[in-house]
Amino acid sequence: MTDDPLPSLASILGSLTGSDGRVSGHIPADWMQGRTAFGGITAALALAAVRRSLPDLPVLRSMQVSFLRPITEEVTFDVTLIRAGRTASFVQVDCISGDALGARCTFVFGGPRESAYTHDYGPAPELPGPEDSPELIRRSNGPSFFRNFEARLADGAQLGTGSDRPEMVVWTRLADREGLDPELAFICNADNLPPAVMTTFTEGAPISTVTWGVDIARMPDNCDWQLTRTTSRHSADGYSVQEMQIRDRAGRLLANAQQLVALFA
Repeated sequence: MTDDPLPSLASILGSLTGSDGRVSGHIPADWMQGRTAFGGITAALALAAVRRSLPDLPVLRSMQVSFLRPITEEVTFDVTLIRAGRTASFVQVDCISGDALGARCTFVFGGPRESAYTHDYGPAPELPGPEDSPELIRRSNGPSFFRNFEARLADGAQLGTGSDRPEMVVWTRLADREGLDPELAFICNADNLPPAVMTTFTEGAPISTVTWGVDIARMPDNCDWQLTRTTSRHSADGYSVQEMQIRDRAGRLLANAQQLVALFA
């Protein structure tokens, strides 16, 4: 007997209903993180709601998410165009679940413009590829959504090993990538790693992401492996300040990201 297949991101996106500023969806239990939906799928569905409601927006350039309270399986996305400017358009999405505001997303879109100043500063790290890296160890009591991803540790310590280096460099991708828009797959995949501070843990402890921001250098054109260096820059008073750098398989920078993570231990 085999396990039932997990509901894919593509199937969840395909089941969205509504348009014109109000889109509803169902997030299966296999995409939950404790009491709430996994943050990456919440943001990906919110972005999909924007694309359904405002299909003519240009390239996604930046995203900020505040996670206010748990989001359960039924969620509605209220989309508001805040400003459509010549340089950038700002869109707010309120994620409503259980008749309460669960998360608020701000997306910034902007088309390419001519500029005399271009650079791609900072060499890509020389690290083993995903085929030559061990699996990132996931504890048996880990969040359900972990099963929807593949993750291989290219550098750094495994989770919960009491390391004195609060950093991991990990190859990740969605396990089921068929029929996915690379933009939505990227946003979902960008949040799947546990906070880097968890390499320093010596026993299990609850964590919760408070805010998440992503500034995009280039959007990938496929849904294959991406390399994320995730680092806890500071941890005290029950909060970790985290930075992430995401690259494609060719070593090109895709995005820089930041998180504030609450620690309950």
